[in-house]
Amino acid sequence: MGLTGGIGAGKSAVAARLREHGAVHIDADQLARDVVDPGTSGLAAVTVAFGPAVLTADGQLDRAALGARVFADQVARRDLEAIIHPLVRTRAAELIAAAPPDAVVVNDIPLLVETGQAADFALVAVVETPVEVRVNRLVASRGLTADQVRERIGAQATDAQRRAAADALLDNAGTVDQLLAQVDRLWADRLVPFEQRLRQGSTAVTGRPIGAAAAARIGARLVRVLAGARLSEALVLQVPRWDLVEASVGQLRERGFLLDQRQRIIAVDPGQSATVRVVVGD
Repeated sequence: MGLTGGIGAGKSAVAARLREHGAVHIDADQLARDVVDPGTSGLAAVTVAFGPAVLTADGQLDRAALGARVFADQVARRDLEAIIHPLVRTRAAELIAAAPPDAVVVNDIPLLVETGQAADFALVAVVETPVEVRVNRLVASRGLTADQVRERIGAQATDAQRRAAADALLDNAGTVDQLLAQVDRLWADRLVPFEQRLRQGSTAVTGRPIGAAAAARIGARLVRVLAGARLSEALVLQVPRWDLVEASVGQLRERGFLLDQRQRIIAVDPGQSATVRVVVGD
């Protein structure tokens, strides 16, 4: 699964609770720091792109200097992301491969929506908190001014964009206990049975019919995996050849899908279980 939320939304509290439940936590922020440690190819590439002014006297990355530069310059920010994001994804893939076969792996990615990664995960959970609450939290905890916080919020996806990507929306407008109770329900009612259904190969469709937004997210995941596929209508997937589907069983499973005996693709997420009809041909 992917976990995301705007700066100051409370994503760290959610990640910590999921770790308590036994999830394998992959922290993209930490990986982003690791890949620019002294001596890494990542730090060398950042130095070439931004110059020695982004290094400290002892050769480490001066994060404050680099941050001040990229937050004020969209082109510079994209240049930095083009260096860091591929390195982070490579390291994350290594950690995912090393996880136990029955693990719930939480990919904690602040810029998941901004970098177009939502369709890469079987489920995306978004932590949402009102902007003014986030501003007040970050002014108090990080020593930033309100204007600096709003600048950082403005550089990220909007709440509406994150909601569109959210299979599960965690509302953090209330207390910490209220947020953690939502995480507990997500774990028990959805994540654990989701993992079990995938591992056991259960293709029974459960729950109520899904809405248009969920169907769109399901379709985006399938199109991401299957070359040449397209949605001809909601939950109807057109593919050039059936063997392309069979060859992608592993990738489909990673995104929450199984094949049934009637050559259909089944989305087995208990929160949005659905049958996708496959039409072969142009």
